[in-house]
Amino acid sequence: MLRVTAENFRDRAADAITSVKQIYQLHDLPTNDNSAIDRLLNDTSIQFAIPGEVNTIITGKSQQNIHSSDVDQALDSLQLEYDTAVEVFNKIETIDYESARIVAETAKPARCLTVKMLLLAKRIQERPPRPNDPERVLISIELKRLADEYRNLTISSQPQAEEIQLQVAKQEEIKRQVAKQIDEWRKVNFFEQQSLNESILKLLVAADTGRKLSELIDDYPNVSFEVLAARVTQIVGVATSLSGNNYNSIITKINTLQNQINQDQILKEFMKEISVKNRQMQPANSQLCQ
Repeated sequence: MLRVTAENFRDRAADAITSVKQIYQLHDLPTNDNSAIDRLLNDTSIQFAIPGEVNTIITGKSQQNIHSSDVDQALDSLQLEYDTAVEVFNKIETIDYESARIVAETAKPARCLTVKMLLLAKRIQERPPRPNDPERVLISIELKRLADEYRNLTISSQPQAEEIQLQVAKQEEIKRQVAKQIDEWRKVNFFEQQSLNESILKLLVAADTGRKLSELIDDYPNVSFEVLAARVTQIVGVATSLSGNNYNSIITKINTLQNQINQDQILKEFMKEISVKNRQMQPANSQLCQ
Protein backbone atom coordinates (compact mmCIF):
# COMPACT_ATOMS: atom_id res chain seq x y z
CA MET A 1 0.00 0.00 0.00
CA LEU A 2 2.89 2.36 0.75
CA ARG A 3 4.51 1.46 -2.58
CA VAL A 4 1.29 2.31 -4.44
CA THR A 5 1.15 5.67 -2.66
CA ALA A 6 4.82 6.38 -3.37
CA GLU A 7 4.33 5.52 -7.06
CA ASN A 8 1.34 7.85 -7.14
CA PHE A 9 3.54 10.59 -5.63
CA ARG A 10 6.23 9.90 -8.25
CA ASP A 11 3.73 9.90 -11.14
CA ARG A 12 2.21 13.21 -10.07
CA ALA A 13 5.66 14.71 -9.66
CA ALA A 14 6.61 13.45 -13.15
CA ASP A 15 3.47 15.01 -14.63
CA ALA A 16 4.27 18.31 -12.89
CA ILE A 17 7.92 18.28 -14.00
CA THR A 18 6.90 17.65 -17.63
CA SER A 19 4.52 20.59 -17.40
CA VAL A 20 7.24 22.81 -15.91
CA LYS A 21 9.62 21.92 -18.76
CA GLN A 22 7.02 23.14 -21.24
CA ILE A 23 6.47 26.53 -19.59
CA TYR A 24 10.21 27.21 -19.51
CA GLN A 25 10.47 26.80 -23.29
CA LEU A 26 9.79 29.77 -25.56
CA HIS A 27 7.07 29.12 -28.10
CA ASP A 28 8.14 28.94 -31.73
CA LEU A 29 7.18 31.91 -33.88
CA PRO A 30 4.43 31.17 -36.37
CA THR A 31 5.80 30.71 -39.89
CA ASN A 32 5.08 32.86 -42.89
CA ASP A 33 4.93 30.83 -46.13
CA ASN A 34 5.90 33.83 -48.27
CA SER A 35 9.10 34.45 -46.32
CA ALA A 36 9.91 30.72 -46.38
CA ILE A 37 9.44 30.61 -50.18
CA ASP A 38 11.55 33.73 -50.65
CA ARG A 39 14.38 32.33 -48.54
CA LEU A 40 14.32 28.88 -50.18
CA LEU A 41 14.59 30.51 -53.63
CA ASN A 42 17.16 33.19 -52.85
CA ASP A 43 19.35 32.08 -49.93
CA THR A 44 22.41 30.45 -51.53
CA SER A 45 23.79 29.38 -48.13
CA ILE A 46 21.04 26.80 -47.56
CA GLN A 47 22.35 23.25 -47.46
CA PHE A 48 19.46 21.29 -48.97
CA ALA A 49 21.19 17.99 -48.19
CA ILE A 50 20.64 18.67 -44.48
CA PRO A 51 16.93 17.99 -43.77
CA GLY A 52 17.07 19.69 -40.38
CA GLU A 53 18.11 23.00 -41.92
CA VAL A 54 15.32 22.93 -44.51
CA ASN A 55 12.83 21.82 -41.84
CA THR A 56 13.74 24.86 -39.73
CA ILE A 57 13.00 27.21 -42.64
CA ILE A 58 9.68 25.55 -43.52
CA THR A 59 8.31 24.93 -40.02
CA GLY A 60 10.09 27.67 -38.07
CA LYS A 61 10.98 25.05 -35.44
CA SER A 62 14.68 24.76 -34.77
CA GLN A 63 16.00 21.40 -33.62
CA GLN A 64 17.74 22.75 -30.53
CA ASN A 65 16.61 20.00 -28.21
CA ILE A 66 19.60 17.84 -29.15
CA HIS A 67 21.46 19.58 -26.33
CA SER A 68 19.34 19.87 -23.18
CA SER A 69 19.05 23.25 -21.53
CA ASP A 70 20.17 23.83 -17.93
CA VAL A 71 16.51 23.88 -16.91
CA ASP A 72 15.86 20.50 -18.55
CA GLN A 73 18.95 18.98 -16.93
CA ALA A 74 17.94 20.28 -13.49
CA LEU A 75 14.40 18.95 -13.90
CA ASP A 76 15.69 15.59 -15.15
CA SER A 77 17.87 15.35 -12.04
CA LEU A 78 14.85 16.18 -9.89
CA GLN A 79 12.81 13.50 -11.69
CA LEU A 80 15.57 10.97 -10.93
CA GLU A 81 15.23 11.71 -7.21
CA TYR A 82 11.56 10.69 -7.29
CA ASP A 83 12.33 7.55 -9.29
CA THR A 84 15.05 6.60 -6.80
CA ALA A 85 12.77 7.19 -3.81
CA VAL A 86 10.13 4.86 -5.26
CA GLU A 87 12.73 2.12 -5.74
CA VAL A 88 13.11 1.98 -1.94
CA PHE A 89 9.47 0.97 -1.61
CA ASN A 90 9.82 -1.68 -4.30
CA LYS A 91 12.68 -3.25 -2.30
CA ILE A 92 10.83 -3.12 1.02
CA GLU A 93 8.28 -5.64 -0.28
CA THR A 94 11.05 -8.25 -0.62
CA ILE A 95 12.47 -7.64 2.88
CA ASP A 96 10.92 -8.89 6.11
CA TYR A 97 13.82 -8.24 8.46
CA GLU A 98 13.81 -4.67 9.79
CA SER A 99 11.30 -3.53 7.15
CA ALA A 100 9.60 -1.25 9.69
CA ARG A 101 12.92 0.52 10.28
CA ILE A 102 13.48 0.94 6.54
CA VAL A 103 9.97 2.36 6.16
CA ALA A 104 10.72 4.93 8.86
CA GLU A 105 13.88 6.00 7.00
CA THR A 106 11.91 6.67 3.80
CA ALA A 107 10.19 9.59 5.52
CA LYS A 108 13.23 11.81 5.01
CA PRO A 109 13.36 11.73 1.18
CA ALA A 110 9.56 11.81 1.03
CA ARG A 111 9.49 15.00 3.07
CA CYS A 112 12.38 16.53 1.16
CA LEU A 113 10.78 15.86 -2.22
CA THR A 114 7.45 17.18 -0.94
CA VAL A 115 9.07 20.49 -0.02
CA LYS A 116 10.86 20.69 -3.38
CA MET A 117 7.52 20.49 -5.22
CA LEU A 118 6.06 23.29 -3.11
CA LEU A 119 9.13 25.51 -3.50
CA LEU A 120 9.08 25.03 -7.27
CA ALA A 121 5.39 26.02 -7.33
CA LYS A 122 6.19 29.15 -5.28
CA ARG A 123 9.10 30.04 -7.57
CA ILE A 124 6.92 29.88 -10.70
CA GLN A 125 4.16 31.89 -9.02
CA GLU A 126 6.56 34.58 -7.75
CA ARG A 127 8.88 34.72 -10.80
CA PRO A 128 6.88 33.30 -13.71
CA PRO A 129 8.59 32.40 -16.98
CA ARG A 130 7.35 34.09 -20.18
CA PRO A 131 6.99 31.29 -22.77
CA ASN A 132 4.70 33.43 -24.96
CA ASP A 133 7.15 36.32 -25.42
CA PRO A 134 7.78 35.46 -29.13
CA GLU A 135 4.08 36.16 -29.76
CA ARG A 136 4.41 39.44 -27.87
CA VAL A 137 7.37 40.37 -30.08
CA LEU A 138 5.23 39.95 -33.21
CA ILE A 139 2.48 42.11 -31.72
CA SER A 140 5.05 44.74 -30.68
CA ILE A 141 6.41 44.89 -34.23
CA GLU A 142 2.91 45.40 -35.60
CA LEU A 143 2.19 48.11 -33.00
CA LYS A 144 5.39 49.94 -33.98
CA ARG A 145 4.40 49.75 -37.66
CA LEU A 146 0.96 51.19 -36.86
CA ALA A 147 2.50 53.93 -34.68
CA ASP A 148 4.88 54.93 -37.50
CA GLU A 149 2.01 54.96 -39.99
CA TYR A 150 -0.10 57.10 -37.64
CA ARG A 151 2.66 59.67 -37.13
CA ASN A 152 3.43 59.86 -40.85
CA LEU A 153 -0.11 60.84 -41.82
CA THR A 154 0.07 64.36 -43.28
CA ILE A 155 -2.39 66.96 -44.49
CA SER A 156 -1.55 69.70 -47.00
CA SER A 157 -1.34 73.30 -45.79
CA GLN A 158 -4.72 74.08 -47.39
CA PRO A 159 -6.68 70.89 -46.86
CA GLN A 160 -9.91 70.18 -48.62
CA ALA A 161 -12.89 68.77 -46.73
CA GLU A 162 -12.50 65.40 -48.50
CA GLU A 163 -8.82 65.25 -47.53
CA ILE A 164 -9.66 65.91 -43.88
CA GLN A 165 -12.34 63.21 -43.93
CA LEU A 166 -9.89 60.74 -45.48
CA GLN A 167 -7.29 61.61 -42.85
CA VAL A 168 -9.76 61.08 -40.02
CA ALA A 169 -10.86 57.77 -41.55
CA LYS A 170 -7.22 56.59 -41.74
CA GLN A 171 -6.63 57.60 -38.13
CA GLU A 172 -9.72 55.72 -36.97
CA GLU A 173 -8.68 52.61 -38.95
CA ILE A 174 -5.23 52.66 -37.36
CA LYS A 175 -6.79 53.05 -33.91
CA ARG A 176 -9.07 50.08 -34.67
CA GLN A 177 -6.06 47.98 -35.64
CA VAL A 178 -4.19 49.04 -32.50
CA ALA A 179 -7.20 48.03 -30.39
CA LYS A 180 -7.17 44.65 -32.14
CA GLN A 181 -3.48 44.17 -31.28
CA ILE A 182 -4.18 45.13 -27.66
CA ASP A 183 -6.86 42.45 -27.59
CA GLU A 184 -4.40 39.91 -29.03
CA TRP A 185 -1.85 40.87 -26.35
CA ARG A 186 -4.44 40.28 -23.61
CA LYS A 187 -5.24 36.87 -25.09
CA VAL A 188 -1.54 35.96 -25.02
CA ASN A 189 -1.41 37.00 -21.34
CA PHE A 190 -4.52 34.97 -20.53
CA PHE A 191 -3.40 31.73 -22.17
CA GLU A 192 0.11 32.05 -20.75
CA GLN A 193 -1.24 32.55 -17.23
CA GLN A 194 -3.56 29.59 -17.73
CA SER A 195 -0.63 27.31 -18.62
CA LEU A 196 1.36 28.59 -15.62
CA ASN A 197 -1.60 27.94 -13.32
CA GLU A 198 -1.96 24.39 -14.65
CA SER A 199 1.73 23.69 -13.95
CA ILE A 200 1.53 25.16 -10.45
CA LEU A 201 -1.56 23.08 -9.70
CA LYS A 202 0.23 19.89 -10.76
CA LEU A 203 3.13 20.77 -8.48
CA LEU A 204 0.72 21.40 -5.58
CA VAL A 205 -1.06 18.09 -6.19
CA ALA A 206 2.30 16.30 -6.06
CA ALA A 207 3.36 18.21 -2.93
CA ASP A 208 0.09 17.44 -1.16
CA THR A 209 0.43 13.77 -2.09
CA GLY A 210 3.97 13.74 -0.67
CA ARG A 211 2.83 15.44 2.53
CA LYS A 212 0.19 12.78 3.09
CA LEU A 213 2.68 10.03 2.20
CA SER A 214 5.10 11.25 4.87
CA GLU A 215 2.25 11.26 7.43
CA LEU A 216 1.39 7.72 6.38
CA ILE A 217 5.01 6.61 6.87
CA ASP A 218 5.01 8.11 10.39
CA ASP A 219 1.81 6.26 11.28
CA TYR A 220 2.85 3.00 9.59
CA PRO A 221 3.75 1.08 12.78
CA ASN A 222 0.55 2.10 14.56
CA VAL A 223 -2.33 1.58 12.11
CA SER A 224 -4.15 -1.49 10.85
CA PHE A 225 -4.20 -2.56 7.22
CA GLU A 226 -7.81 -1.37 6.88
CA VAL A 227 -6.94 2.11 8.12
CA LEU A 228 -3.88 2.20 5.88
CA ALA A 229 -5.94 1.17 2.85
CA ALA A 230 -8.55 3.85 3.57
CA ARG A 231 -5.83 6.51 3.91
CA VAL A 232 -4.20 5.42 0.65
CA THR A 233 -7.54 5.65 -1.17
CA GLN A 234 -7.95 9.19 0.16
CA ILE A 235 -4.41 10.17 -0.90
CA VAL A 236 -4.87 8.84 -4.44
CA GLY A 237 -8.01 10.98 -4.75
CA VAL A 238 -6.34 14.17 -3.51
CA ALA A 239 -6.21 15.76 -6.97
CA THR A 240 -9.94 16.42 -7.00
CA SER A 241 -9.55 18.90 -4.12
CA LEU A 242 -6.90 20.88 -6.02
CA SER A 243 -8.66 21.82 -9.23
CA GLY A 244 -9.39 25.11 -10.97
CA ASN A 245 -7.23 27.67 -12.76
CA ASN A 246 -8.22 30.89 -11.03
CA TYR A 247 -5.08 32.87 -10.14
CA ASN A 248 -6.34 33.96 -6.72
CA SER A 249 -7.25 30.38 -5.87
CA ILE A 250 -3.71 29.33 -6.83
CA ILE A 251 -2.27 31.77 -4.27
CA THR A 252 -4.70 30.47 -1.65
CA LYS A 253 -3.75 26.84 -2.37
CA ILE A 254 -0.01 27.61 -2.12
CA ASN A 255 -0.51 29.40 1.20
CA THR A 256 -2.75 26.63 2.55
CA LEU A 257 -0.28 23.91 1.64
CA GLN A 258 2.63 25.90 3.05
CA ASN A 259 0.74 26.36 6.32
CA GLN A 260 0.05 22.61 6.47
CA ILE A 261 3.72 21.86 5.89
CA ASN A 262 4.75 24.37 8.57
CA GLN A 263 2.51 22.56 11.06
CA ASP A 264 4.74 19.50 10.59
CA GLN A 265 7.92 20.40 12.48
CA ILE A 266 10.13 18.07 10.41
CA LEU A 267 8.72 19.32 7.09
CA LYS A 268 9.17 22.87 8.32
CA GLU A 269 12.87 22.20 8.98
CA PHE A 270 13.27 20.74 5.51
CA MET A 271 11.58 23.79 4.01
CA LYS A 272 14.02 26.07 5.83
CA GLU A 273 17.06 23.95 4.94
CA ILE A 274 16.27 23.62 1.23
CA SER A 275 15.36 27.31 0.94
CA VAL A 276 18.71 28.32 2.44
CA LYS A 277 20.65 25.90 0.22
CA ASN A 278 18.84 27.21 -2.86
CA ARG A 279 19.82 30.77 -1.98
CA GLN A 280 23.43 29.62 -1.55
CA MET A 281 23.43 28.06 -5.04
CA GLN A 282 23.11 24.46 -3.84
CA PRO A 283 25.31 22.18 -6.01
CA ALA A 284 23.60 19.67 -8.27
CA ASN A 285 25.18 16.73 -6.39
CA SER A 286 23.72 17.67 -3.01
CA GLN A 287 23.24 14.74 -0.64
CA LEU A 288 20.30 16.38 1.14
CA CYS A 289 17.58 14.11 -0.24
CA GLN A 290 19.48 10.84 -0.46
